[in-house]
This record gives sequence, structure tokens and C-alpha cells, in this order.
Amino acid sequence: MYRIGFMLWFLVPWSVQAEDTKTLARVAFGSCVHQDKPQPIWDRIVEVRPDLFLLIGDAIYADVPKDTVMAEAYAKLGAQPGFKKLRQTCPVLAIWDDHDYGLNDAGVNYDHKEEAKKQFLTFFGEPHDSPRWKRAGIYDAKIFGPPGRRVQVILLDGRYNRSENLTKGKRGSDPNFPRSEPYLLTKDPKATFLGEEQWKWLEEQLKMPAEIRLICSGIQVISEDHIFERWAMIPHERERLFNLIKTTKAAGVIFLSGDRHLADLAAMDAGVGYVLYDLTASGLNQAADEYRPPEPNRHRVATLSWGNHFGLVEIDWNKTDPLIRLQIRDEDGQIAFQHKVPLSALQPIEEKPVAPVGEGAVGPTEARKKIGEKITVEFKVQATGSSGRRVFLNSERNRNDEKNFVIVIETDKVGEQLKKAGIDDPRRHYFNKTVRVTGEVTKFRDQPQIVVTDAGQIKVVEQ
Repeated sequence: MYRIGFMLWFLVPWSVQAEDTKTLARVAFGSCVHQDKPQPIWDRIVEVRPDLFLLIGDAIYADVPKDTVMAEAYAKLGAQPGFKKLRQTCPVLAIWDDHDYGLNDAGVNYDHKEEAKKQFLTFFGEPHDSPRWKRAGIYDAKIFGPPGRRVQVILLDGRYNRSENLTKGKRGSDPNFPRSEPYLLTKDPKATFLGEEQWKWLEEQLKMPAEIRLICSGIQVISEDHIFERWAMIPHERERLFNLIKTTKAAGVIFLSGDRHLADLAAMDAGVGYVLYDLTASGLNQAADEYRPPEPNRHRVATLSWGNHFGLVEIDWNKTDPLIRLQIRDEDGQIAFQHKVPLSALQPIEEKPVAPVGEGAVGPTEARKKIGEKITVEFKVQATGSSGRRVFLNSERNRNDEKNFVIVIETDKVGEQLKKAGIDDPRRHYFNKTVRVTGEVTKFRDQPQIVVTDAGQIKVVEQ
């Protein structure tokens, strides 16, 4: 347990209003910086001339070592020449995670959260009339830039209201981490990350006009395969977050996260209408000094599993389609990896109304639920493919779309029947036509399908 202490000094911050007309072209960010270790990385951050810096968790380690005085830990950070220079270079916005909250993995029941809140807001120079002082937590949001170039920064507080007593496995059940109790999926429907007040506030923020939205979370949002804290450990809360982005039609969302003492970029089709990215930068001075294997992450695009680093979001507004560069830079300021995303790729695609089907048939969405049943499905063929003696008719343009339903035509069994009906090329014949197919719904590699082994199973519906 750390000791609170009392802060007798403060840093004079840049003045940042709820809306700032300055256009952001470079937003640097990072997390996990221990006050007792060297911090040369601040100079590298200053060298990229950021317009804004986001400190998204573990700005200090108030609980390591146990006799740490929080005010003294903040004083050490504030006295760092590189950090001082950064504060003179650009505004710094911050949100906490567990160690600057005061205790590893702590949540709603943490006894000293009010004292920790006071220390945090004081250190980062929060104005006395700021609503953060009165909120149940320190969440906040600001918008930068003029219309057409607006960047909204949303700082989520995943500590103050986060449920505790989450489901854990047996200590050491993961042989790679023998001293850890792995977080399992929590089934308690009342478990929460944000609390209702913050959820309502977030909905209001997502409805605000902005071209790009940087949502900052102390822990990872997309990654779901490691055993540590992550949004996926409370599945219904992560789904609520994705659904809120979808229902508010919030465009331009990019998650920025920390916590894991490594750098990672994950991408996921979460059903919001465009791909969501989560860029993790978590090692301002806490990353491993030597190589370590990457953590499991089925959604990974790129990773840097060792070495101190920071993140940088570059935005080229001068292009017809503004280009976003998601970067991780190492301790020398060099690009460790980069992923480019055009702003047009972060716009929600309107879902087309479900086409009506004839009597006795179901559409592809309902057909996907009928595994093991014999049904008749009807849909317009959006894409086709082939492999060997099989032809594939897809209900969606992207065969990997989670809504896709597939008709598999076994041409070695029905080819002659189709030719007699004047169908020499099934792919060309059925493409862009509405088909009605009867058969048993099976699965192949988690993809629902009906296999056609008799030409009588499939027919074209006149529109």
C-alpha cells in the first residue's frame, strides 16, 4: 500500500478548453513510467514535435515499492527535465490506470480513490472549475480543430467505478505466468467497467461532431487472448461499447491503450460498420529490456514485445482522403512499426435493409442459426468463388463477413445436370441473381453453408 502524502507544488499546464480550434497533426501518447527509473524517452517524444501528448495510465507507480508516497512519486515525475520540456512543448492530457490510481488491478472498492483523484487532478493542473472534480471518476473529453478537421479525445476512467471480484482462474494455471491468477470471462450481468453515469456521458460524447475520435483506455479493448486485465474479461461491457459506437454512428474511432508493457496494434470487425483499431503503447520506461515472446492476440496487426517506446498518431489533413499513420516509435525515436489508415476507412457503412424472401424460405441471417436443420434459404448472390470441383455462392460481398452464408455447388455431382439446363459456368450464371436453395445447414470452418449435390436443390427466383 502506498502513502498519500500531500502535494505542495503544481505544474502550470497548457490551457486546454473543452473545444480548441488548433488542428492536430501529431498526437503522441504512452503509458507506464516508473518514477524511480531513468526517463530518456521524453526527449525523443519532444523531438517529434507533437501537438498533443496523452498519458493514458500508470504515470507513476504509487504502490511500487510498498512504502511509496504518492505526492513524492508525482514530484519525481514533475522534476524530470524531459517531462518539463514536454509540458512546455504541447498540452498534456491524462487518464489513470491502476498504479496511479493507487493499487494493482484496483476498482470501485479502493479505499483511497478520492485522495488519489485529488492528487492526480492537482498534478496535471486541472482547473478548479473543471467538471472532473465533481464526477464519479476522472473521465473527460475534448475536441480539437475546426469543422472538417476535428479530433475528439475521450479519456475513459476504467478504475473508479469498475466492478471487483471478477472471475479468476487458479493461480499458476497458465504455466507461462505461475504467480498470476488469470482473468476469466465474467458472467455477472451487473459487472461494469464505467458505471452508468459514465456510460450516459460517453453516449453524449459519441454524438458530438468529430472526424476522428481517439478513445483512450488504460487497458486493451480489442486484444482478448492474454490472461490479464482487458475489456474482453467483461464481455457484455465490451459489446456495449461496440454497440454504442454503432448506434450513435460515431465515425473515426481509434482506441489508444496501455498497461501491458509492450506495443501492439490490433484490428477487429466489431460490427460497428468499419474496422476498429487498438494501438497499445505501454512502456515509456517499463518495457522488457530483452526480447520476450509476444502475448497471444488473434487480432494482431503488428507488435513490439520489448524495448521502451511511445505511440504516435500522425494525421495528414492535406490529402483528399486524410491519411492516418498509426506508429510505434522506439527509445531512439525510430519507427518500430507503422500502419496507414485512410479516414474514409473509418466511416460506418449503412446496413442495407434485409431483402424480403418468398413464402417458405428464410434469409441468410436466419439460415445461419439453423445448423443441422433442413431449410430453404433465399438471397441475392453478392460474390462467387471456386476451389477444385466446388463453386461457392456468397450472400455477402466479403466471404469473411460474419453475416455471410455460403452455397457450395459440388460440380462433380451436379455439373452434368446443370449443363443440360444450359448452365456451363455456375459462377457467372448465378452471380447477382436471387437464388433459392434447399438443403441441410452444415458448418465448415465455422462458416454456415448448404451443399448442393443435386441440381433440383437450387433455382433462380424471378425478380
